Parts: sequence; structure tokens; C-alpha cells
Amino acid sequence: MQAAVRWLAAVAASVLAFFIVAVPWATLSNGGKDPWEVIGPVAGVVAAGVLAAVGWWASKAGTAPVGASTTRMVRQSARGQGNVTQTGGDRGGAAAARRAREESIRQKARGGGDIDQVGGNRA
Repeated sequence: MQAAVRWLAAVAASVLAFFIVAVPWATLSNGGKDPWEVIGPVAGVVAAGVLAAVGWWASKAGTAPVGASTTRMVRQSARGQGNVTQTGGDRGGAAAARRAREESIRQKARGGGDIDQVGGNRA
């Protein structure tokens, strides 16, 4: 519902921009001597620019709020002489059913033993 209202506002802003440019130009241009073949396209370009800008805003309906990241970040570091196992994601088949998100994974490991680091799902 929110997306439809935003798109309705975007289209209304675009139509309003067209009339804000076209009507004063047509009425103030030396008795209306400028042809609509000039006024219409210029006002149309302005309206298209407004639609592009406000349409970008309208397309953001339903996305994460400003400042929220949709990228899951995993940072792991391991040191040791023995067996080290780190898992930064979910384990099991239930996690695989969820929608995949973009991930940013950075892993470091040091040691003389076995180190197993997993930054994503283990299904």
C-alpha cells in the first residue's frame, strides 16, 4: 500500500512540474506566440526529471530504513595450536530456506593445528 501511495505522489509531482513550467511560459510569452511544439517538450523534460528523482524515492518503499544495512557482515579471527572451529552463519537446512542476503565475510587464521572457519550457511 505504501508503495502505491509513493508512486501516486511521484506521478502527481511530475504532472505538477509539467504545468508549473508550461502554463506560465505559455501565458507570459509575448501574448502566447511561443508554439506548444517548443513549450511541451521542454516542460516534458522537466517533468521526466522530476519523475526520475521522485520515482527513485518511490521505488525505495518497503526496503530497509536509512542507516540499516541489508548486508550481513561476518568477521572471524582464529589463533591456536589445537583444533579451532568457527561458524559465522546458520547451521542446518532451515536456514537455507530463507532468502539469501548479501554477505561480507572476512576471515583470518593462524596456528599449527586444524582450523575450520565457515562464514555462510552449512546446509
